Amino acid sequence: MSNYNDLERLAARLLGRFPAIKKLAKYIYSRAVFLRVRKSLRYQSIAAPLSFSHGQQTSFFGYYDKSPENQRGFVLSHVSSLSTKERPSTDQLIHLAVFDKNHQVLMSLPVNAYNWQQGCRAQWLNDDEFMFNDFDSENSRYVARVYSVSQEEETKVFDRPVQDSFATDYFVSLNYQRLMTLRPDYGYRSLSALHTKELHDLEDDGLWRVEYGTGTSQLLVSLADACKLNPLPEFSQAFHKFNHVMISPNGKRFIFMHRYFLGKRRVDRLLLADAKTGSLKLLSNFGMVSHCFWVDEKMVLGYLRGPGGKDGYWLMNVDTGEFKPCLQDKLDKYGDGHPHVFGNWFVTDTYPDKARMQHLLLCNWKTGDVKEIGEFFHGFDFDGESRCDLHPRFSPDGKSVFFDSVFTGKRQLYNMDLD
Repeated sequence: MSNYNDLERLAARLLGRFPAIKKLAKYIYSRAVFLRVRKSLRYQSIAAPLSFSHGQQTSFFGYYDKSPENQRGFVLSHVSSLSTKERPSTDQLIHLAVFDKNHQVLMSLPVNAYNWQQGCRAQWLNDDEFMFNDFDSENSRYVARVYSVSQEEETKVFDRPVQDSFATDYFVSLNYQRLMTLRPDYGYRSLSALHTKELHDLEDDGLWRVEYGTGTSQLLVSLADACKLNPLPEFSQAFHKFNHVMISPNGKRFIFMHRYFLGKRRVDRLLLADAKTGSLKLLSNFGMVSHCFWVDEKMVLGYLRGPGGKDGYWLMNVDTGEFKPCLQDKLDKYGDGHPHVFGNWFVTDTYPDKARMQHLLLCNWKTGDVKEIGEFFHGFDFDGESRCDLHPRFSPDGKSVFFDSVFTGKRQLYNMDLD
Protein backbone atom coordinates (compact mmCIF):
# COMPACT_ATOMS: atom_id res chain seq x y z
CA MET A 1 0.00 0.00 0.00
CA SER A 2 1.34 3.40 -0.97
CA ASN A 3 1.04 5.08 2.41
CA TYR A 4 3.52 7.62 3.72
CA ASN A 5 6.15 6.17 6.06
CA ASP A 6 7.28 7.47 9.44
CA LEU A 7 10.22 9.40 7.99
CA GLU A 8 8.00 11.17 5.45
CA ARG A 9 5.47 12.06 8.16
CA LEU A 10 8.22 13.35 10.42
CA ALA A 11 9.50 15.58 7.62
CA ALA A 12 5.96 16.93 7.07
CA ARG A 13 5.57 17.60 10.78
CA LEU A 14 8.92 19.43 11.00
CA LEU A 15 8.04 21.52 7.95
CA GLY A 16 4.76 22.50 9.60
CA ARG A 17 6.48 25.59 11.00
CA PHE A 18 7.30 26.70 7.45
CA PRO A 19 4.01 26.43 5.52
CA ALA A 20 5.27 27.92 2.25
CA ILE A 21 8.28 25.57 2.09
CA LYS A 22 6.09 22.63 3.12
CA LYS A 23 3.56 23.39 0.38
CA LEU A 24 6.24 23.55 -2.31
CA ALA A 25 7.98 20.40 -1.08
CA LYS A 26 4.68 18.52 -0.96
CA TYR A 27 3.78 19.69 -4.47
CA ILE A 28 7.02 18.43 -6.00
CA TYR A 29 7.38 15.24 -3.98
CA SER A 30 3.78 14.03 -4.34
CA ARG A 31 3.75 14.39 -8.11
CA ALA A 32 7.10 12.70 -8.54
CA VAL A 33 6.08 9.73 -6.40
CA PHE A 34 2.65 9.46 -8.08
CA LEU A 35 4.24 8.82 -11.47
CA ARG A 36 5.90 5.73 -10.00
CA VAL A 37 3.06 4.19 -7.97
CA ARG A 38 -0.18 5.31 -9.67
CA LYS A 39 -2.92 2.74 -10.22
CA SER A 40 -5.01 2.07 -13.32
CA LEU A 41 -8.29 1.93 -11.39
CA ARG A 42 -10.40 4.89 -10.27
CA TYR A 43 -12.08 3.07 -7.40
CA GLN A 44 -12.83 -0.31 -5.88
CA SER A 45 -15.24 -1.05 -3.04
CA ILE A 46 -17.26 -3.80 -1.37
CA ALA A 47 -20.46 -2.55 -3.03
CA ALA A 48 -21.33 -0.23 -5.88
CA PRO A 49 -21.56 3.41 -4.69
CA LEU A 50 -24.76 5.17 -5.81
CA SER A 51 -24.53 8.89 -6.50
CA PHE A 52 -26.94 11.72 -5.82
CA SER A 53 -27.06 14.09 -8.74
CA HIS A 54 -29.42 16.65 -10.21
CA GLY A 55 -28.93 16.40 -13.95
CA GLN A 56 -25.24 16.88 -14.73
CA GLN A 57 -24.60 18.97 -11.64
CA THR A 58 -22.08 18.22 -8.92
CA SER A 59 -23.33 17.19 -5.50
CA PHE A 60 -21.88 16.92 -2.00
CA PHE A 61 -23.04 16.95 1.59
CA GLY A 62 -20.19 18.40 3.61
CA TYR A 63 -18.78 17.47 6.98
CA TYR A 64 -18.47 14.05 8.60
CA ASP A 65 -20.31 14.82 11.86
CA LYS A 66 -23.85 14.75 10.43
CA SER A 67 -25.71 12.12 8.44
CA PRO A 68 -27.38 13.53 5.32
CA GLU A 69 -30.27 11.08 5.73
CA ASN A 70 -33.19 11.20 8.18
CA GLN A 71 -35.27 8.31 9.51
CA ARG A 72 -37.73 8.60 6.61
CA GLY A 73 -35.02 8.10 3.99
CA PHE A 74 -34.88 11.72 2.80
CA VAL A 75 -31.35 12.89 1.95
CA LEU A 76 -29.90 16.42 2.04
CA SER A 77 -27.31 17.28 -0.58
CA HIS A 78 -25.82 20.43 -2.05
CA VAL A 79 -26.04 20.62 -5.84
CA SER A 80 -24.32 23.08 -8.13
CA SER A 81 -23.38 23.74 -11.73
CA LEU A 82 -20.22 25.55 -10.55
CA SER A 83 -16.81 23.94 -10.82
CA THR A 84 -15.82 22.85 -7.34
CA LYS A 85 -12.18 22.73 -8.43
CA GLU A 86 -12.16 26.49 -7.93
CA ARG A 87 -12.70 28.43 -4.71
CA PRO A 88 -16.33 29.15 -3.79
CA SER A 89 -17.72 32.18 -5.61
CA THR A 90 -18.64 35.36 -3.77
CA ASP A 91 -21.56 36.13 -6.05
CA GLN A 92 -22.93 32.77 -7.27
CA LEU A 93 -25.41 30.57 -5.44
CA ILE A 94 -25.50 26.85 -4.97
CA HIS A 95 -28.62 24.89 -3.99
CA LEU A 96 -29.55 22.60 -1.13
CA ALA A 97 -31.72 19.75 -2.37
CA VAL A 98 -33.86 17.15 -0.61
CA PHE A 99 -33.80 13.74 -2.33
CA ASP A 100 -36.36 10.99 -1.73
CA LYS A 101 -35.64 7.26 -1.50
CA ASN A 102 -35.59 7.01 -5.30
CA HIS A 103 -32.93 9.74 -5.57
CA GLN A 104 -35.52 12.16 -6.97
CA VAL A 105 -35.45 15.83 -5.94
CA LEU A 106 -38.37 16.83 -3.72
CA MET A 107 -37.29 20.44 -3.20
CA SER A 108 -34.30 22.66 -3.97
CA LEU A 109 -33.39 25.88 -2.15
CA PRO A 110 -30.88 28.59 -3.10
CA VAL A 111 -28.00 29.07 -0.64
CA ASN A 112 -25.52 31.94 -0.44
CA ALA A 113 -23.40 30.89 2.56
CA TYR A 114 -21.29 27.85 1.77
CA ASN A 115 -17.86 26.31 1.30
CA TRP A 116 -16.76 23.04 -0.28
CA GLN A 117 -15.80 21.39 3.04
CA GLN A 118 -18.99 21.89 5.08
CA GLY A 119 -21.45 23.34 2.61
CA CYS A 120 -24.02 25.42 4.46
CA ARG A 121 -23.92 23.21 7.61
CA ALA A 122 -27.20 21.53 6.58
CA GLN A 123 -28.56 19.22 9.31
CA TRP A 124 -31.79 17.43 10.15
CA LEU A 125 -33.60 18.61 13.29
CA ASN A 126 -36.20 15.83 13.08
CA ASP A 127 -37.75 13.67 10.36
CA ASP A 128 -39.42 16.67 8.73
CA GLU A 129 -37.39 19.82 9.41
CA PHE A 130 -33.80 20.71 8.54
CA MET A 131 -31.62 23.73 9.28
CA PHE A 132 -28.94 25.40 7.18
CA ASN A 133 -26.99 28.65 6.91
CA ASP A 134 -27.66 31.43 4.42
CA PHE A 135 -26.78 35.10 3.88
CA ASP A 136 -29.42 37.77 4.51
CA SER A 137 -28.32 40.46 2.05
CA GLU A 138 -30.96 42.94 3.23
CA ASN A 139 -29.58 42.97 6.78
CA SER A 140 -26.02 42.00 5.76
CA ARG A 141 -25.64 39.05 8.12
CA TYR A 142 -25.46 35.28 8.15
CA VAL A 143 -28.62 33.53 9.33
CA ALA A 144 -29.91 30.01 9.99
CA ARG A 145 -33.06 28.94 8.17
CA VAL A 146 -35.40 26.05 8.98
CA TYR A 147 -37.50 24.35 6.29
CA SER A 148 -40.21 21.73 6.50
CA VAL A 149 -40.37 18.98 3.89
CA SER A 150 -44.07 18.34 4.45
CA GLN A 151 -45.02 22.03 4.29
CA GLU A 152 -42.45 22.79 1.56
CA GLU A 153 -41.72 26.16 3.11
CA GLU A 154 -39.55 28.03 5.58
CA THR A 155 -40.83 27.69 9.14
CA LYS A 156 -38.18 29.67 11.06
CA VAL A 157 -35.24 31.97 10.53
CA PHE A 158 -32.66 32.92 13.16
CA ASP A 159 -30.39 35.95 13.15
CA ARG A 160 -27.34 33.80 13.90
CA PRO A 161 -25.90 30.96 11.78
CA VAL A 162 -25.77 27.39 13.07
CA GLN A 163 -22.64 25.38 13.83
CA ASP A 164 -24.28 22.45 15.65
CA SER A 165 -27.85 21.86 16.80
CA PHE A 166 -29.59 19.75 19.41
CA ALA A 167 -32.90 18.87 17.74
CA THR A 168 -35.44 21.68 18.32
CA ASP A 169 -34.06 22.59 21.73
CA TYR A 170 -31.10 24.88 20.97
CA PHE A 171 -28.16 25.33 18.66
CA VAL A 172 -24.61 26.67 19.00
CA SER A 173 -23.48 29.49 16.73
CA LEU A 174 -20.04 30.91 15.96
CA ASN A 175 -18.53 33.79 13.99
CA TYR A 176 -18.11 32.62 10.39
CA GLN A 177 -16.55 35.97 9.52
CA ARG A 178 -13.67 35.16 11.88
CA LEU A 179 -13.45 31.68 10.33
CA MET A 180 -13.27 33.21 6.85
CA THR A 181 -10.40 35.42 7.97
CA LEU A 182 -8.35 32.73 9.69
CA ARG A 183 -9.52 29.49 8.02
CA PRO A 184 -11.37 30.19 4.74
CA ASP A 185 -11.96 26.47 4.11
CA TYR A 186 -14.79 26.67 6.67
CA GLY A 187 -15.84 30.32 6.30
CA TYR A 188 -18.28 32.18 4.07
CA ARG A 189 -17.42 34.96 1.62
CA SER A 190 -20.42 37.31 1.68
CA LEU A 191 -18.84 39.56 4.34
CA SER A 192 -15.37 41.08 4.33
CA ALA A 193 -12.51 39.71 6.43
CA LEU A 194 -12.04 41.00 9.96
CA HIS A 195 -9.38 43.62 10.67
CA THR A 196 -6.54 42.94 13.10
CA LYS A 197 -8.22 44.99 15.83
CA GLU A 198 -11.42 42.96 15.44
CA LEU A 199 -9.47 39.70 15.55
CA HIS A 200 -7.96 40.74 18.89
CA ASP A 201 -11.41 41.38 20.40
CA LEU A 202 -11.78 38.21 22.44
CA GLU A 203 -14.42 39.40 24.91
CA ASP A 204 -17.31 39.79 22.47
CA ASP A 205 -16.70 36.85 20.18
CA GLY A 206 -16.95 33.10 20.69
CA LEU A 207 -19.83 30.63 20.87
CA TRP A 208 -23.47 31.61 21.26
CA ARG A 209 -26.30 29.43 22.53
CA VAL A 210 -29.49 30.13 20.57
CA GLU A 211 -32.84 28.93 21.92
CA TYR A 212 -34.85 27.28 19.19
CA GLY A 213 -38.25 28.22 20.61
CA THR A 214 -37.63 31.93 21.17
CA GLY A 215 -34.64 32.74 18.99
CA THR A 216 -32.91 34.48 21.89
CA SER A 217 -29.15 34.08 22.09
CA GLN A 218 -26.38 34.55 24.62
CA LEU A 219 -22.61 34.51 24.31
CA LEU A 220 -22.01 31.30 26.23
CA VAL A 221 -18.24 30.93 25.79
CA SER A 222 -16.02 33.82 24.71
CA LEU A 223 -12.56 33.52 23.23
CA ALA A 224 -11.35 35.37 26.31
CA ASP A 225 -12.89 32.65 28.52
CA ALA A 226 -10.91 29.99 26.65
CA CYS A 227 -7.68 31.97 27.01
CA LYS A 228 -8.14 32.07 30.79
CA LEU A 229 -8.07 28.27 30.86
CA ASN A 230 -4.44 27.17 31.37
CA PRO A 231 -3.24 30.54 30.02
CA LEU A 232 0.09 31.09 28.27
CA PRO A 233 1.94 34.40 27.73
CA GLU A 234 1.82 33.83 23.96
CA PHE A 235 -1.99 34.04 23.93
CA SER A 236 -1.84 37.84 23.94
CA GLN A 237 0.15 37.87 20.68
CA ALA A 238 -1.90 35.21 18.89
CA PHE A 239 -5.02 35.22 16.74
CA HIS A 240 -7.71 32.90 18.13
CA LYS A 241 -10.73 31.07 16.76
CA PHE A 242 -13.23 28.35 17.66
CA ASN A 243 -14.44 25.66 15.29
CA HIS A 244 -15.91 22.15 15.04
CA VAL A 245 -18.53 22.31 17.78
CA MET A 246 -20.07 18.90 18.53
CA ILE A 247 -22.93 18.57 21.02
CA SER A 248 -23.04 15.44 23.21
CA PRO A 249 -25.79 12.85 22.58
CA ASN A 250 -27.88 14.11 25.53
CA GLY A 251 -27.31 17.77 24.71
CA LYS A 252 -25.89 18.70 28.11
CA ARG A 253 -22.41 19.67 26.91
CA PHE A 254 -20.32 20.04 23.81
CA ILE A 255 -16.74 19.81 22.63
CA PHE A 256 -15.00 22.28 20.35
CA MET A 257 -11.58 23.21 19.03
CA HIS A 258 -9.68 26.25 20.26
CA ARG A 259 -7.00 27.05 17.70
CA TYR A 260 -4.58 29.96 17.88
CA PHE A 261 -2.00 31.24 15.41
CA LEU A 262 1.43 32.66 16.15
CA GLY A 263 2.59 33.88 12.77
CA LYS A 264 2.28 30.83 10.54
CA ARG A 265 2.42 28.38 13.46
CA ARG A 266 -0.90 27.01 14.70
CA VAL A 267 -1.67 25.32 17.99
CA ASP A 268 -4.81 23.32 18.86
CA ARG A 269 -6.62 22.58 22.10
CA LEU A 270 -9.80 20.54 22.63
CA LEU A 271 -12.27 22.01 25.12
CA LEU A 272 -15.46 20.80 26.78
CA ALA A 273 -18.26 23.21 27.71
CA ASP A 274 -21.45 22.91 29.74
CA ALA A 275 -24.30 23.70 27.35
CA LYS A 276 -26.17 25.81 29.92
CA THR A 277 -23.51 27.51 32.03
CA GLY A 278 -20.60 27.60 29.59
CA SER A 279 -18.19 26.31 32.24
CA LEU A 280 -15.06 24.97 30.56
CA LYS A 281 -12.72 22.01 30.87
CA LEU A 282 -9.51 21.44 28.92
CA LEU A 283 -9.53 17.95 27.39
CA SER A 284 -6.44 17.96 25.20
CA ASN A 285 -3.49 20.33 25.27
CA PHE A 286 -0.81 18.55 23.22
CA GLY A 287 -0.72 20.96 20.28
CA MET A 288 -2.73 19.17 17.59
CA VAL A 289 -6.43 18.29 17.41
CA SER A 290 -7.84 17.13 14.10
CA HIS A 291 -11.22 15.33 14.05
CA CYS A 292 -13.41 14.04 16.89
CA PHE A 293 -16.77 12.36 17.45
CA TRP A 294 -18.85 11.48 20.53
CA VAL A 295 -18.95 7.73 21.23
CA ASP A 296 -21.36 8.12 24.16
CA GLU A 297 -22.07 10.63 26.92
CA LYS A 298 -18.63 10.25 28.47
CA MET A 299 -16.28 9.21 25.70
CA VAL A 300 -14.94 10.96 22.60
CA LEU A 301 -13.03 9.32 19.75
CA GLY A 302 -10.59 11.56 17.96
CA TYR A 303 -7.53 11.79 15.79
CA LEU A 304 -5.19 14.09 17.69
CA ARG A 305 -1.87 14.34 19.47
CA GLY A 306 -2.06 12.52 22.78
CA PRO A 307 0.21 11.74 25.73
CA GLY A 308 3.86 11.39 24.78
CA GLY A 309 3.33 13.46 21.66
CA LYS A 310 1.77 10.51 19.84
CA ASP A 311 -0.46 11.36 16.85
CA GLY A 312 -3.22 8.84 16.29
CA TYR A 313 -6.74 7.76 17.19
CA TRP A 314 -7.49 8.15 20.90
CA LEU A 315 -10.48 7.44 23.11
CA MET A 316 -10.88 10.19 25.72
CA ASN A 317 -13.01 10.02 28.85
CA VAL A 318 -14.26 13.59 29.23
CA ASP A 319 -15.04 13.08 32.93
CA THR A 320 -11.75 11.54 34.08
CA GLY A 321 -9.46 12.94 31.38
CA GLU A 322 -8.11 9.44 30.65
CA PHE A 323 -6.61 8.79 27.19
CA LYS A 324 -6.65 5.30 25.65
CA PRO A 325 -5.06 4.49 22.27
CA CYS A 326 -7.62 3.26 19.75
CA LEU A 327 -6.51 0.69 17.14
CA GLN A 328 -3.23 2.55 16.66
CA ASP A 329 -1.44 -0.68 15.73
CA LYS A 330 -3.78 -1.03 12.74
CA LEU A 331 -4.64 2.56 11.86
CA ASP A 332 -1.34 4.40 12.28
CA LYS A 333 -0.26 3.50 8.75
CA TYR A 334 -3.28 5.37 7.39
CA GLY A 335 -2.73 8.66 9.23
CA ASP A 336 -5.42 11.26 9.90
CA GLY A 337 -9.11 10.62 9.22
CA HIS A 338 -12.67 11.68 9.95
CA PRO A 339 -14.37 9.17 12.31
CA HIS A 340 -18.17 8.82 12.46
CA VAL A 341 -19.42 6.49 15.22
CA PHE A 342 -22.45 4.17 15.26
CA GLY A 343 -22.56 2.00 18.38
CA ASN A 344 -19.30 0.05 18.62
CA TRP A 345 -18.46 0.77 14.99
CA PHE A 346 -16.97 3.76 13.26
CA VAL A 347 -16.21 4.63 9.66
CA THR A 348 -13.22 6.78 8.87
CA ASP A 349 -11.17 7.79 5.86
CA THR A 350 -7.67 8.80 4.80
CA TYR A 351 -6.11 11.62 2.87
CA PRO A 352 -4.79 10.68 -0.60
CA ASP A 353 -1.85 8.28 -0.45
CA LYS A 354 1.08 8.27 -2.87
CA ALA A 355 -1.14 6.77 -5.57
CA ARG A 356 -3.75 9.49 -4.84
CA MET A 357 -6.16 6.90 -3.43
CA GLN A 358 -8.33 7.73 -0.42
CA HIS A 359 -9.19 4.73 1.73
CA LEU A 360 -12.55 4.11 3.40
CA LEU A 361 -12.35 2.05 6.59
CA LEU A 362 -14.91 0.27 8.77
CA CYS A 363 -13.64 -0.23 12.34
CA ASN A 364 -14.86 -1.57 15.65
CA TRP A 365 -13.38 0.33 18.58
CA LYS A 366 -14.33 -2.48 21.01
CA THR A 367 -13.25 -5.64 19.16
CA GLY A 368 -10.39 -4.10 17.18
CA ASP A 369 -11.74 -5.16 13.78
CA VAL A 370 -10.56 -3.00 10.86
CA LYS A 371 -11.75 -3.58 7.31
CA GLU A 372 -10.96 -1.55 4.23
CA ILE A 373 -14.25 -1.20 2.35
CA GLY A 374 -13.15 1.00 -0.52
CA GLU A 375 -10.50 3.18 -2.13
CA PHE A 376 -11.21 6.16 -4.37
CA PHE A 377 -9.02 8.27 -6.63
CA HIS A 378 -8.46 11.95 -5.79
CA GLY A 379 -6.84 13.97 -8.58
CA PHE A 380 -4.36 16.79 -8.11
CA ASP A 381 -6.78 19.33 -9.59
CA PHE A 382 -8.83 19.26 -6.37
CA ASP A 383 -6.49 20.94 -3.91
CA GLY A 384 -6.44 23.27 -0.91
CA GLU A 385 -9.90 24.71 -0.33
CA SER A 386 -11.27 22.65 -3.21
CA ARG A 387 -10.03 19.30 -1.85
CA CYS A 388 -12.65 16.60 -1.38
CA ASP A 389 -12.25 14.52 1.75
CA LEU A 390 -14.47 11.43 1.85
CA HIS A 391 -16.02 12.63 5.13
CA PRO A 392 -17.84 9.30 5.70
CA ARG A 393 -21.11 9.21 7.65
CA PHE A 394 -23.33 6.30 8.65
CA SER A 395 -26.96 6.20 7.64
CA PRO A 396 -29.33 6.46 10.66
CA ASP A 397 -29.72 2.66 10.75
CA GLY A 398 -25.98 2.00 10.35
CA LYS A 399 -26.54 -0.20 7.28
CA SER A 400 -24.89 2.07 4.73
CA VAL A 401 -22.30 4.81 4.53
CA PHE A 402 -22.49 8.20 2.79
CA PHE A 403 -19.35 9.87 1.47
CA ASP A 404 -18.21 12.59 -0.94
CA SER A 405 -15.70 11.76 -3.66
CA VAL A 406 -14.16 13.04 -6.90
CA PHE A 407 -13.04 9.70 -8.34
CA THR A 408 -15.03 10.42 -11.54
CA GLY A 409 -13.43 13.87 -11.87
CA LYS A 410 -16.55 15.52 -10.47
CA ARG A 411 -17.54 16.02 -6.84
CA GLN A 412 -20.46 13.74 -5.93
CA LEU A 413 -22.28 12.50 -2.85
CA TYR A 414 -22.44 8.70 -2.73
CA ASN A 415 -24.21 6.07 -0.66
CA MET A 416 -22.85 2.53 -0.32
CA ASP A 417 -24.35 -0.50 1.40
CA LEU A 418 -22.19 -2.14 4.05
CA ASP A 419 -21.56 -5.88 3.92
